[in-house]
Amino acid sequence: MKVELESRLIRASRARRGSGAVLMVVALLLAGCGGGSDDEDLSKADYITKADAVCAQYSANSATLENQFNQALKGSDLEAAAQDFEDQAADVTAMLDELEQLTAPASDQATVDQIIALGRQRVDVAKKAADAIASGDKETMIAAGKKASVLAGEYFQLADGFGFKACGSSGAEAGTTGASGATGATGTTGTTS
Repeated sequence: MKVELESRLIRASRARRGSGAVLMVVALLLAGCGGGSDDEDLSKADYITKADAVCAQYSANSATLENQFNQALKGSDLEAAAQDFEDQAADVTAMLDELEQLTAPASDQATVDQIIALGRQRVDVAKKAADAIASGDKETMIAAGKKASVLAGEYFQLADGFGFKACGSSGAEAGTTGASGATGATGTTGTTS
């Protein structure tokens, strides 16, 4: 009887170890799968690196459109200037959409949402400015420029404070007009007044 009891205890112990090993393997497999995007586990520094890469890829085209905009204004071609402004606003919208697809660390999500929302407000102002440019409405153009400057200040304060480079004022200095423009690195160009 004692031998039979010892045999049962040994089998039970092996079964527990075996099921424990199975559970461990399943847990490791599930952890390896992740169940979501790679962005879920980004540190703040990794998030900033990815977001800045997105902003940087739009910077060159933004600078080109800004130059075209300025040339069109110098040549009094308001239609072309307005179109360049709208094209840049469309690019920035695409950039903001890409930024929104990145998953920020949970503790930073509210700040990132606020930065993106300010970027979208700047795009809206740029679209109004483009309409004003196309119609030759100088008053609306000046008002949009003033609103853009206020939004740019708010945007860059948040973005720079968060740690962005290409998505912040450093990116604006490298590729676009920045705070003096309607949307800088995350928006449309040039001065509107």
